[in-house]
Amino acid sequence: MKRIMMTAAALCFASVMFAYNPPIGGESLDRLVSPTQLTYASSSAGGGIFTAGPDAIVFNPALIAYEQRITLDAAYTALFSSDGGSKTFGSALQGGLLVPWKYFVASGVVKGVFLPIDKIDIGNTLGTNVGIAKEVSERLSVGVGMYGGVYWGHGSDWSFGANIGALYRIPHLGFMKDFRLGVSVLNLGKNYTSTDLIGMDGKSAGMFPMLGTVHAGVAALLFANDHVKGGASFELITPGFQNLIVATGFQFSVNDALFLRIAEEINIREAIKLRDYDKYGNFMPAVSIGYRFTFKTKRNEYMKRNGWGESDMTVNAGWQQLYETVHAVSGNVKFNLGMKDTDPPEIELWAGEDK
Repeated sequence: MKRIMMTAAALCFASVMFAYNPPIGGESLDRLVSPTQLTYASSSAGGGIFTAGPDAIVFNPALIAYEQRITLDAAYTALFSSDGGSKTFGSALQGGLLVPWKYFVASGVVKGVFLPIDKIDIGNTLGTNVGIAKEVSERLSVGVGMYGGVYWGHGSDWSFGANIGALYRIPHLGFMKDFRLGVSVLNLGKNYTSTDLIGMDGKSAGMFPMLGTVHAGVAALLFANDHVKGGASFELITPGFQNLIVATGFQFSVNDALFLRIAEEINIREAIKLRDYDKYGNFMPAVSIGYRFTFKTKRNEYMKRNGWGESDMTVNAGWQQLYETVHAVSGNVKFNLGMKDTDPPEIELWAGEDK
């Protein structure tokens, strides 16, 4: 682990040698694939109300370590511009699977972002992420992941590399519950460079996403009772230590069934540069609402035999306005097979002896 961390630090230090000039929106493509990613503000600490689906490995592979159930997730986002022009529609989508094993939790995601829109004409990416995470203790988890992808639309290219992360949890910190500190280092490998895209400074775009992107975030429950919960997250993202992206999110739930999420993400370099051109601005928050319900399979013996006789499904829908005239409308469905085990094991001493 020490060697891995030293290698990651060296790569991050070396990344400052690269000119930072990604295309507009090039650092935020993964946020577009689902309403939960839009409104968790890509939190490396898991969001105010902790949840970690298969796609959590994209931002911190350590997040999935505490998951107990097989989870399936599918999402789609439609993006359209109200500004007219010849290119007004784009799409983003993903599908994922999370599987807990005896010694670790594994997850995989297939995702695609297709943005031939005049306002954010980034082109097309199709890729995958796989990752594993281990619960080192009740408070600490670590994770590692691999990614790969292809790009086309303005030239063609490919990507391949690794992500690493850690999550530390504190049950109580002052008035806050389930306080979490998450740190991840992403994009440690070859990313997209062979394109003819225009970057944020009006010249040929450089690498995106940036090598050695660090996510550091905190999240916690601010209040909780039997019916209502509320939490918040705060995140700092530094692509190659040459930019700062600030993200914050608020999450509320009623009876662990109805969810409301609001999040804001501000890319400092984009905000400063784009002010000169007076063409873009990305300051509208993302909003999503979701509902979770349980269902039973009465006649399916296979489901019952595997402990999935009672499971739950969550449906989410979200919206965000991007760069003044582009709207993202997103939805996803997440299945959790079986019910979460909330009861500790019962230990019986001197079992079998006569009382």
